[in-house]
Amino acid sequence: MSTAAARSCSSGLGVTDADAFAEHAVRAYQAMQWRFSDHDGGYRQRGRWHSPGAAEHLWPVARACVATLDLIGAGPFIGFDTDAAIAQRLATLSRYWAPPAYSSDPIGTNLGGDLYYDDNAWVALALIQLERMRPGSGPGLERVAELFDFAVAGWDERTTVAKPGGVFWVQQGRGTGNRNHDRNTVSTAPNAQVGLHLAELTGASSDAPEQVQAERMIAWVESALGSGNGLFWDKIRGDGSIDKALWSYNQGSMIGAHVLLHRRHGPRSEHLARAEGIAAVALRHYEHRYLDHSPAFNAIFFRNLFQLHAASSDVVLRGRILGDARAYAERLWNERRDGDDLFPFGKRATLLDQSAAVQLFALLAWDSDEYVQLA
Repeated sequence: MSTAAARSCSSGLGVTDADAFAEHAVRAYQAMQWRFSDHDGGYRQRGRWHSPGAAEHLWPVARACVATLDLIGAGPFIGFDTDAAIAQRLATLSRYWAPPAYSSDPIGTNLGGDLYYDDNAWVALALIQLERMRPGSGPGLERVAELFDFAVAGWDERTTVAKPGGVFWVQQGRGTGNRNHDRNTVSTAPNAQVGLHLAELTGASSDAPEQVQAERMIAWVESALGSGNGLFWDKIRGDGSIDKALWSYNQGSMIGAHVLLHRRHGPRSEHLARAEGIAAVALRHYEHRYLDHSPAFNAIFFRNLFQLHAASSDVVLRGRILGDARAYAERLWNERRDGDDLFPFGKRATLLDQSAAVQLFALLAWDSDEYVQLA
């Protein structure tokens, strides 16, 4: 039986589907490396609004790392040296390391240098997935613990603001943090996931500090940014007003957080039902809107839904998750791909969205039993 055929037995996809998505993933990855990689293995910005040759920001680089891991999980592929690819991504990330966290731009450049709590959550989740897939091949859980400590330090301790609590978007008191005091779903929920993964991987008890802090983060998003219709708003701005955008990745992060709480608390907890409830509402809400959202947002949404797929026994919901992901991926391939296998969202292709296409296609070629490795 072929690798794709073996995957399809538990994924719910036919052999042809699994093969096709694997092939799409490889082509999208090759286009990503051709268009955005530098001679030394890093990534450069491309496009009219960026300085020629400027190093890419941390958030797209982190997602390219995830895309690489997702492609590895869909393989093996002839000519794809997985060890070299991982080593290259880790070397690139190391250029952004500015203890206690990763900087928005490489150390030593004249750009940015802010420490964003959402960016560092994405890096931590990539390192967690690497640890699950290839134990001991990366910086390890010590670095993940450092990044979670950084997130905890970003909790808003003020008591006189609207909806006290939450993790700031960017480190306060320096650079952008001198003027931006937003507290976001995207800076809080993914960091909660980091804490729960850390507790799970280290075998910590349910009252361990990382789990307690993670549960506080999830509870804050539920109470402060719940929209009332089952979905989650984007953020509380520094002036106390609420940005009521309903981005797909925020729903995904909350689904994934409740899946992890279910894994931590066991089958009698209410968290699996909570994750299933958010997913049901979100799938209805975005059904005809996926192409209106950045592929980067949708890739995060679906990777969390795939984690729910691995935990849920709801056959209808599991089928809906795979069916919607497959339909969106097919539209992305057929309607948004240019002649170079790039996926521009708007006027130009970006590393952020190209890496998202790789992730989506690759994960649809995975054996769904392996979705427990995702982060």
